[in-house]
Amino acid sequence: MTNLFRLPTGSLIDGWRVVKELGNGGFAVVYLAEKNGKRCALKVARHREASGDEKQTHARSKRELTVLSMLEHPNIVTLCGHGYAEAGNFYLALEYVDGWTLGEWLERKHPTVHEILRVFVKIASALAYMHSRGILHRDLKLSNVLIRKSDGEPIIIDFSCASYTQAADLTESGLPPGTDRFRAPEQFKFLREHKEEHRGRYAFQVADEIFAVGAMLYELLTDPRPAEVRPRETLNSPAMMPPPARALNARVPEALSDLVDGMMSRDPARRPVDSDALQRELTELLADPETEYQTPAHPPSMQRRTEPVEQNPSRRSKLHALRGRVVAGVRRAGKVLAAGAGVAVVLGSLVTLVTLWMRPDAPTLPSAAPPPAPVTAAPDMSPVSEPVLDEPAHDPKQEEGSPVKTLPPDVAKPTHSPRERVQPPAPISTLRKVVPIVCSLAAGCTGVPVRPEPFTCPEGAQRAMRELGWSRSEKISLVVDDRGDSEGKTWLRPGDTVVGVVPDGVPTSRQEAIAPPGTLFLGGKVYISPVRTEGGDPGSVIVKYERAKVPNRDEVPVCFIAELRAFELKDGAARILNRNAGWTVDYWP
Repeated sequence: MTNLFRLPTGSLIDGWRVVKELGNGGFAVVYLAEKNGKRCALKVARHREASGDEKQTHARSKRELTVLSMLEHPNIVTLCGHGYAEAGNFYLALEYVDGWTLGEWLERKHPTVHEILRVFVKIASALAYMHSRGILHRDLKLSNVLIRKSDGEPIIIDFSCASYTQAADLTESGLPPGTDRFRAPEQFKFLREHKEEHRGRYAFQVADEIFAVGAMLYELLTDPRPAEVRPRETLNSPAMMPPPARALNARVPEALSDLVDGMMSRDPARRPVDSDALQRELTELLADPETEYQTPAHPPSMQRRTEPVEQNPSRRSKLHALRGRVVAGVRRAGKVLAAGAGVAVVLGSLVTLVTLWMRPDAPTLPSAAPPPAPVTAAPDMSPVSEPVLDEPAHDPKQEEGSPVKTLPPDVAKPTHSPRERVQPPAPISTLRKVVPIVCSLAAGCTGVPVRPEPFTCPEGAQRAMRELGWSRSEKISLVVDDRGDSEGKTWLRPGDTVVGVVPDGVPTSRQEAIAPPGTLFLGGKVYISPVRTEGGDPGSVIVKYERAKVPNRDEVPVCFIAELRAFELKDGAARILNRNAGWTVDYWP
């Protein structure tokens, strides 16, 4: 047996009895298991050493064993044992943590800012200990820290992406394994500058780890429901910082907001110099007696909602993000007042304008319809206490990341087609005029998520495209949405999931050979920018496809982007020419 997908309850692995499955991913399967009255999280590699193992799952499990054998810290998951299943698959027996992920903990316990700081001081302590031994986690995120229910202690888990000094590379891609959302911006800069170098490898640093911790802290401070799966603002754009945490949530103390800004700086030299320095800065804030540190980071009423959250942000959340960007621009402008006192006055007026729009009695802005399909969550390799899923979801992140996959909650489908909504309320035109002005003065912004988050194409997808004969930046003609008129224009709405298809009459003999008529592009996510382009178009549309099915071949993962002009915008939807073209990409900046 070369692939181990699932073991039924009651199965035995080297004396461990399987109680239930906790997670199922690309590298391993995690089970809750018992042996002699002791419980553990049993992490079983998918492949044996001698089997075809393109992802090197066996080698990665051995790497994780080496890393955990070097660590003993109260806030790092404990290694309890290792061995081989009867089929020859390697396993790790790990401490079973009955707890919540950081995002779940925030939603369920409504912690104060002080309590959040206490958790991050301990996370920083564990990282300082880890880094002193030359070990880097490389996949820090909310789902890879559990808060134990019994005592509230944070436990860092999932070292499947970890590395240590002098460890051999287990990847052929330019970037190390990890989750794209929490990558430091300089990783994407490196990939852009070295994309032609086949052997170029990014050297992961402590500064990358500190950025990831800052991004985690930012998520908890600005998002009352961080465990929900929905589109969020990009945190690591190389060109632009997200709004300061305090600009989005007035409950965040200014000193803490400034520290998070520093941790997420585009310039690594401006971040805390190492994890020891980070721990000291967090500890200093933890000792602050001000009452704002004793207040819940978010009103509990905001975290008690049980209805699905629309993937398109509400009017209020959009304007809060816009106001945050304006405030950030004002703060930056304030540092150069000698060169632009007038700019500060204009920015202040725009802050007032946006604030007025946020009043309950302000004119109603149009809200986009709920998108029709859920978004895939970032995978997680957590020995969590709850079952993760029944069927694995598609993994959009780099193959070497954490393997357990989670499914998002159901999202209500719209009851109407975007092509039937054509009467936009008038006030949106006012906001469209304001947003570009604010953006240009405040160093650029967008009012809503309008582009896919930065990502690197997983090695598995790159390999699959090469096997199809697709080259880098390969142009392929297609009908963007198979539901619309294949020869005319069609409407798309942000958050839509569409299927593209190659029609008859492909333009070149090369495409006929590599992507003939009937080729399907699946999992297409729609993003719409309402900002007028330089060419005078009212906006632009991006569709990111994740899989492809060429006739007579298996469905495979791909990285394929169609970037289109919008001829018309109405009620949040965009009208595009349906017969168009897209390109393969190896990264998205």
